[in-house]
Amino acid sequence: MWIAVVVAVLAAAVAGAAIWWLRRGRATAEAGPGRETGPGPEAEDRQGWELGLTPEVGAAFMEGLRAWSRAGEALPAGAERGVLTTYDPPRLISLHLLADAFAARGDAALHDPEGTVAAVVERLAGSERPGVLHLRGDWLDGEVDGLDRARFAAAVREALYAEGDWAGDEAVGAMHVTVTGARPATEAATLMLDLARVLDRYREARAASPDAAAEALLREVAPALVTAGGPGLTWTKPPTEEELQAVLTGSLQPR
Repeated sequence: MWIAVVVAVLAAAVAGAAIWWLRRGRATAEAGPGRETGPGPEAEDRQGWELGLTPEVGAAFMEGLRAWSRAGEALPAGAERGVLTTYDPPRLISLHLLADAFAARGDAALHDPEGTVAAVVERLAGSERPGVLHLRGDWLDGEVDGLDRARFAAAVREALYAEGDWAGDEAVGAMHVTVTGARPATEAATLMLDLARVLDRYREARAASPDAAAEALLREVAPALVTAGGPGLTWTKPPTEEELQAVLTGSLQPR
């Protein structure tokens, strides 16, 4: 019977992701001279978020991102995950989203890469949207049901049961996983989670089921958040059905 549940959940999740990400294009301008219509000759050496940029614009974007990060604004995550982590304020930001907006600035971006990155982040990341997730640094003080920050994060990862490249920072309640196998590694989507809002849902579930095991509650709460598509969750780029399935199917199987 659980198979029927999986199918229904996946259908709802795919529809929700599609509707939510339709708004993404409104955050950036139409493709301009900094955009490519297809991968260039060195596409195999570039990350997915770089593939739509001309080499000149891609180099300027990375220059601006590094300079802005060195100024103390952010610590860049691995580019292969397509995620930028900022700490003041704490946020996870899609590099796909930032690269699109940077390219749309045209010549201005080439003349002032660092200033353009700063302006793009200020405009896009001031509020949550597809590709931008706000976090809470004070998300867990002490323990909940015997789980400190590190153990709670590990339990959430186990509850989702997705294979992929996991990373995060418990200090700001950040977790993300780049789903592997659904498409080439450089084009894979990364799921970004706010552990504070997973914890909020967990506490609500605990109040309703005071005798349930922590692992059982998280296997209910974490997949439900993924299915709902947020708030508290976003992707670096629209996920494919296979990527959603990779996150949800394992967590919904009986164990």
